[in-house]
Parts: sequence; structure tokens; C-alpha cells
Amino acid sequence: MSESTFAIAPPPTRKRQRARKACIPCRQRKRKCDVQFPCSACSTYGYQCQYPPDEGPSAAFVDKSRASHMSSNSASSPFESSPAKVARTGRSERDETPESPKPAIDQGILDPVKTRYMGLHSVMAFPRNLGLEFQSANPPRVHSFAWNCGIRPEDGGSNHGNLKELISREEFEVYKRVYFETVNPVFGVLDKQDFSRMSDQFWSGSTDHSAFEANLAGVVALGSFFSATLGHPKELEIVKHAKDILEDPTISRRVSVDQVSAWLLRTLYLRLTTRPHMAWLASNIAMHLAEATGLHHEMDAMVLTTDDSSPQLVPNKSGCEQARRLFWLAWLSNTMISYEYGRSSSSLNNITCKQPASCKGDHTALLITVAQLIPRESLDSGPDLQHTLPKLRQIPDEHPFVAMTKADLCMCLYRHHRLLKLPIERREVLQIITIGNTATEAAYKLAQENKFWWNVLCTVFQYICVLLAIDTTDSLAQVATNMCTLEDIAGLLNTHVSTEAVNTLKILLRDSMKKKRQEVQLLEAADSDLNANAGSGLGSIENVDINWDALLDPWYAPTYLPREFGMGTEESVIMPTM
Repeated sequence: MSESTFAIAPPPTRKRQRARKACIPCRQRKRKCDVQFPCSACSTYGYQCQYPPDEGPSAAFVDKSRASHMSSNSASSPFESSPAKVARTGRSERDETPESPKPAIDQGILDPVKTRYMGLHSVMAFPRNLGLEFQSANPPRVHSFAWNCGIRPEDGGSNHGNLKELISREEFEVYKRVYFETVNPVFGVLDKQDFSRMSDQFWSGSTDHSAFEANLAGVVALGSFFSATLGHPKELEIVKHAKDILEDPTISRRVSVDQVSAWLLRTLYLRLTTRPHMAWLASNIAMHLAEATGLHHEMDAMVLTTDDSSPQLVPNKSGCEQARRLFWLAWLSNTMISYEYGRSSSSLNNITCKQPASCKGDHTALLITVAQLIPRESLDSGPDLQHTLPKLRQIPDEHPFVAMTKADLCMCLYRHHRLLKLPIERREVLQIITIGNTATEAAYKLAQENKFWWNVLCTVFQYICVLLAIDTTDSLAQVATNMCTLEDIAGLLNTHVSTEAVNTLKILLRDSMKKKRQEVQLLEAADSDLNANAGSGLGSIENVDINWDALLDPWYAPTYLPREFGMGTEESVIMPTM
């Protein structure tokens, strides 16, 4: 037989195998479906898995009796109030694939009526979960059933006045303008259009106390603080009024987005006026309220308990953007204050909230970018100055406050670096100096404009401390100029705190000089001892011609030393063995 008789025919070309009967959600999203019931994609993302009536999974892929049984159960999946159930997942479809499922515990549930967020595994959600699973006609609501024994009644609330009794409408408009000119471009807590509309409703009608009134009081307090004058005579009373509203049990029991923004405004005011502990506590409360209202998730990352939507959920595009801005501002404030203060920040699980877009005239996004450079690793590993400082310098100084915030982080990084006794390169020192000098100029600019943010004084003070700590020629050369700037800022402030800061730095500066003088005296004493020995007949050291190459280079033979040391003649030189 010929050789061609035994030739094996090439196998037929195989076409790509595709699932012929994908479920409806996978078809709509153009995702790979494994034709199970429910399929892995729907299980992962919480979709309602269903197949067209005439195209169910064939027997080769799944047991139809099992599919029928699971289909009946899927109609009563947790928190599904109707076939039009709003069920979304905690991951973007672009970022996740069915091959990398996340456990259901990562999902959250949001009550859109009361604006309460909690995990699907929470004690409040479990009774409703069971009711839906048992196909109850009226499943239990999401409620804190049996949370305690109910032996004592709840606090009935507190009595506090009305903001209209503390400030007039005309005064409010003045401080509102100052707030939106000075504070909101840096910390975009409020949407000006929405705030103006709701404040008009407040002043034109007689409304009960609400968290929004605390926002009104917070705006007045901050506007009063940044006024060129001494501010409103009842500023402290207005601040206390906002605090009383936020701590009123009848209001705080029902969380809302307005509470998040009000606590953020309170955090800013406390950071401007009082001690670090108070500001840190307020920032943690704001962060936890952001979680309680579900702001740390995108809307498609949560399961809703009902199909009804609440105005608090701000479904339009601009509203979603403001919700993102609010969450990241809560995160920013808590993270920065905690890092500066040396305390733990509030850590939330599974954050899916997107970062807010950068807008012209609004510098919130830049501040968030700065805060995201804070190292997440443990303190023991130390900050990575080599890579972090260049990234910090690349962030544009579009606003003086941004420049000062960059310097604040720079100083924090150096303090942690120094605590671990890690070496620092000259390149890194020069980068710190560049960032610090820019911040000092920005601080003086704001001081001249009577915009006394907390870091107008704090940043310059800490920068001079860092210059003294680095203790090199490059850093010490910057002390005089920055010290003069700090004294000028202190003169504009004319407060006990500013005077205390200047005096403290002068003490540190003098102690540094005293330490250096003592070191010089020790060296001079050593020099005197040598001269005394020379006078006793050992010869003057100034008359000795030392060949330092011979002393310091091991390749030189001992006989390379001068004859005055009596080490032999040039003829006895022994060349080193190569």
C-alpha cells in the first residue's frame, strides 16, 4: 500500500462552543452564562435568574425538576418585594467576572424610606429574610426586633430653641455667602442650589426641628468664623444649637444624609476652634453616619427593601455626584485628622462609592487625592518617602489650602519615618523643603486675607520643627525665613495659641544651638589637649606633615609615612601584592 493509504484525515475544524440558552440577565448584559439555575453570574451579582419560557436549560446541563424547584424559591429571595425587585450588587460589571464571586455577606441592604443601611446578615434583616423565604403574605419589616428587653422607655428628646430666634434672615444670607465663597470650594459638603432652595423653605415656613436645621446652623457658624469681623455675637450659641439638634434622640434615631453633612460641618468647626480629640470624635461620627446611610456604596451596590425610592437617595446624576462627594469628604476628614493625631481612623468594609469628579472652582477632588497617599500599611514598615513625595509634588497647588494640606501630609510622613530611625536621602530632604516653602507662602497669603484655616499656623509651625529635626545644611538654611513668616502670621492672629507656638519654636531653636555649642566645645577641648601635649615636648601637631593618603589607603605600605615618624626609608618600600 502506498504511504498515502494510511494517512489520517485532519480533524474537522471545530467551531467555538457557546451556551445556546443563556438566562435573560446574562443575555441583557452580554455575560457568559453557565446555564445552571441560578447561574453563577446571577448568584454572584444578585440578579433574578430566569430563562425564556420555551428555552429553559436542557437536561444535558441541569435537572429540570431541580430547576423548577429553585425557580419557585427564587421568587421569594431575600428582600424581594415584587418581580420588579431592585437587586443590585457590590461590584462594577467591568471590574468583576462570574469567575471571581464574592460572598453574599459583602452585600448591603438599604431601607430607602428610613435611609438605613446594614449588612444582609444583620439581626434587623434576618426576620424579613425568613419571612420572604417562607413566602409570608406580610413578611416582617426591617426592624430591631428584640434588640433589648424594653424595660425603660426611650429618651423623649430635648427642648431647644429655633434658629430663627438666634439670627435674622438677612444675617443668615451674609454668612451663607461667606461660607460658599471660602469653605465650600475646599470642602464641597453642600450643593449650593439645593441648599438655597431648602433654606428658602425653612425661612418662609414654620417647620419642625430637623437635621437640615443643623446644616443651616453649621453654615452660619463657619461663615461667621471666616468673616473679617469678629463674627456673629451669638456664634457659640448657634454652634450649640446645631449640636443639640444632632444629639436630640428624636432626630438622631432616624439617620439621614442631612446628618452626615451636618456632622461634617461640625467637624470642620471643631478642627478650627478646639482640641484635636473633639474634632477626631466628630469625624468618626460623620464617617459612621455615612455608612449608616449607605453613602459608602454606589446605588447599584445595595439591595433595596422596597421598590419605593426616597428623595434622600438623590437618583439624578448631580445628586449621585454630591452623595459621592459627601462620603469622600467624610473619609478625607476622618483619615487626615486621625493620621495627624496618631489615632485609628474608621475603616469601612467593601467601599464601592466612586470618587467625585473634579470640577472647576472646586478643590475637593484634589484633597481626596492627597489623603489617598496616606500609607495603609502598619507603622512598623514606615512610609515610602522615595515614591510618595514625588506623587505629592505632582498634585497641583490650585488653592492655598491644597498646598498646606500637601505639606501636612509631608510632615506626617517624615515624623513616622524619623520615629523608625530610617535614613533619609538628600533628594528627599530637598523635596520636603520645596513642599514646605510653598505651603509657608500659601499660609501667609491666607493670613493676609483673614482666612485663618487651622493649618495657616499649624503647617508652618510643624514645618520649622521638621527643619530643625532634619538638621542638615539644606534644612537649617530655611529656618530663618520661615521663622520670620511664622512671626508675621502670629502678629496677624495675635492670639495666645499663636504666641505660644512662636515661643515654643524659639526655645527649640535655642536648645538646638546650645547642643551644637556643647559639641563644638568638646572638639575644642580635644584640640587643646593636643596642643598641651605638644608643649610638653611631643612636638606641635601643626608642624607634622601627615600623608593622609598613606594613613587612609590600605594599599600604601607603612614606609610611605614621613620620616618624622621613624618608619624607615624609601629604599625599604614593600609594594602591595596584587
